[in-house]
Amino acid sequence: MAKHALLEEIREINQQLIDTVVVISDEHTISTAAATGCGEGTIVMCSFTAVAACPDFKSRPVSSQASPIQPLKLLVPANYPHTSPVLLDKMPVGEREDHRDLSAKVISKLNSCLRTLSNPFSVGEIARMWDFCVREVVLEYAVQNGGGNFSSKYGTWETFLGVGAA
Repeated sequence: MAKHALLEEIREINQQLIDTVVVISDEHTISTAAATGCGEGTIVMCSFTAVAACPDFKSRPVSSQASPIQPLKLLVPANYPHTSPVLLDKMPVGEREDHRDLSAKVISKLNSCLRTLSNPFSVGEIARMWDFCVREVVLEYAVQNGGGNFSSKYGTWETFLGVGAA
């Protein structure tokens, strides 16, 4: 896929998502491609911006990291869209059992969600799933710490309107 087409896809993704920003990374792709064994490509990053979360969410010390959710890095292969992007942030085996880290929880949820997609999948599909997974993890974190949103505290509107009730 030409870099221009990838840039256009990223522009469209960024117009659709609020809390997630997708950008092409400045990292050197040759060394990363060699390290992953996936061939050459372009590194794309998905970052959580917490626009819809409370204003001080980013400043709260969740761990020793500067950001509560680390950006997702993807290697978009040279033959994309015929081949799916490759996640460069696979969760280490040791972290699979320790889900205290928000980023590890997001990667775990994302890996589960990606198994439902048929290959090849797009950068947009990954970005939307990552955005969904981040929102779920942030909501779980907020609820565990006394926060949340209207639906997590009071239920959905269908509950009050009796729409879903039999």
